[in-house]
Amino acid sequence: EFAASIDGADVVENDANNNKRGKGKIKRKVASREVVFPARSLDFNVMFERLRVYHRLHGTCNVSLNYGDKQLRVWSYQWRNKRRKFDKMVQSDGGPSVVFPGLDDIDAKTYSKDEIPQYNYEWEDERVQHLETKESRHRRRYLLRTRHHIKCLNTLDFNWNITEIPSFEDRLKQLQKFIEEYGHYNVPRSYSDLGNWFHKMKGN
Repeated sequence: EFAASIDGADVVENDANNNKRGKGKIKRKVASREVVFPARSLDFNVMFERLRVYHRLHGTCNVSLNYGDKQLRVWSYQWRNKRRKFDKMVQSDGGPSVVFPGLDDIDAKTYSKDEIPQYNYEWEDERVQHLETKESRHRRRYLLRTRHHIKCLNTLDFNWNITEIPSFEDRLKQLQKFIEEYGHYNVPRSYSDLGNWFHKMKGN
């Protein structure tokens, strides 16, 4: 179970040992800050499927601030930070051609959103076995798996720069997708940021 807390409130945690002893859940006090859910603590495949559902319903991966699934909102935000960290690590290791020799560009649309390939751990072993130290192999494994996850997210046209404002042409494409799916163009305000844009345009 995950819970967020602000200003020193209690955070509920599951404690398997206490549950076995009949003591139920435990609480701990935290400092005055918001508690977030580390991206690594949430299974990627589970969260990716939840994002696919959101994308299918709203036509975007920009999870709105008023969306009820707080885990999905935080997870999406953390993956944008993780992408920036990933890019810096790749560059510090010599660039994509050194870290991922023979592989396509990370943003190339080689994965199909209808059939995401399973990650091949034997293939990963082959790509790290030549590295001399345990630390370097661990780092390369992390980069290879993160690369796979980034390519999965790219199948949903994941917006890595959330501050980027979609162009008018992009909005028209989103509106066209909405019309094709629902058969009308009356986008409700609650329909992601497209709804806010649509009603703003109607008022102009």
